[in-house]
Amino acid sequence: MVRETGTILQKDFMIKPQNHFFGDSFTAGDEIVDHKYVESYPPYLNFREWFESKDKSRPSLHHLSKSEYESLIKEERQNSYAGIVEGINHAESGMSLQNMCRLIVNTLESAKTKQRIFIQPSGIERWCEFVDGQWTDFNTTPPKDQHKDYYKFRVSHSTESSNFEAWQSIFLPLISYVSNHHNTLDWFIINNGTLNELIGIIDREKLQGKGVLNAVDHWRQHIINFPQVDAMDEPFYCKGGHVNQKAHKILADKISKLLVD
Repeated sequence: MVRETGTILQKDFMIKPQNHFFGDSFTAGDEIVDHKYVESYPPYLNFREWFESKDKSRPSLHHLSKSEYESLIKEERQNSYAGIVEGINHAESGMSLQNMCRLIVNTLESAKTKQRIFIQPSGIERWCEFVDGQWTDFNTTPPKDQHKDYYKFRVSHSTESSNFEAWQSIFLPLISYVSNHHNTLDWFIINNGTLNELIGIIDREKLQGKGVLNAVDHWRQHIINFPQVDAMDEPFYCKGGHVNQKAHKILADKISKLLVD
């Protein structure tokens, strides 16, 4: 009986930690495989070319059938950096930092063994509410449903400064929680450019952003940049503003090196 219990404990101990990825469309893999489904797909751009382009809309996918679109979504997740390293991809397009926080807490509190947590924070323009029986993310794109009045109220009573303060009040405690949780083996922040944008906003708007600035400096060893953040002259950008397969593979290689025991 003792030997049996010992065997079970040994098996539990030998279970490899899972790698959980939380983020928005960048982690979900938006636009990675569009070139397979869109005829005469436009060339990839570097940051300056993409930023200065007049049309930043993602090529239409309306010609796809439901099954074809589902195949595209599946391919996106498989070909994202999270999919390449065979992690558990919790990301969704348009996800807010609030929603990520909720999912991360649920993941760590229900875990039976140590986990690695990767967080790709989204921008300050997004927020999350529990409406109509479910958690719903909002952003700067007006909704086309019964939430219009609420959206107008929320946006009209918000500023870039207030959005930043709300974002900061979630981000700082979240990282502290993750880094100190007994079920966290290791943790990383995946920066798709959001942190750089925030630093620019802090400087431009003269915001009280010492919390974020100090945190970014203190957590530097835990921050992994998407390649387009460090190589802005490289043509990583798809037409809609996400990055291509090459960028995801480079990022996946960075992460794989960290996962070697």
